[in-house]
Amino acid sequence: MVGKEKTLSKEIIDEYIQLNFKANFDIRKKKSYFDILKRPELTITGRREFAGSNVSSDKLQYLLSKIKSKIELSFSEKLMELIKEKGKKPADIYKKAEVDKSLFSKIKSDKDYHPTKGTALAFAIALHLTLEETQDLIGRAGYALSNSVERDLIVQCYIESKAYNVNDLNGKLIDYGYDPLTNK
Repeated sequence: MVGKEKTLSKEIIDEYIQLNFKANFDIRKKKSYFDILKRPELTITGRREFAGSNVSSDKLQYLLSKIKSKIELSFSEKLMELIKEKGKKPADIYKKAEVDKSLFSKIKSDKDYHPTKGTALAFAIALHLTLEETQDLIGRAGYALSNSVERDLIVQCYIESKAYNVNDLNGKLIDYGYDPLTNK
């Protein structure tokens, strides 16, 4: 199941960290669609109707339908979609991610399940996702990779180097004094 995967030396990882580490990395917040509900007078024409208590049912329904249309797939739903898109068997992916069957079953059966950041990253690596795809997947579980966190930089180094070996990455994280992504 696990073929010859690329491994990275400590020197390569150290160089990557040195080039990419940002002590005061600023994560910009995306504007929330719920800002519309907090301050509708700034974004909706006919604002006086929304600002008072006489909100028409049709307008409120329209606003809620717009918000619902912006809701994306959950982590679980996106994970299953990616497995299908890649043409892989779920068992191959959770084994490659070093995740046990019972945890994968929980994730698969509960669309609102939020895995740990490490588990989410392990799935991204097992699926050979790009850095952008990884950010999207883990973001659905409420996480992000930061250039001000050395552990995240080690993971990013593996992803950008296309070294998709969770077991090797876990070993390197331990070498640097960090917990592995998964504890299988």
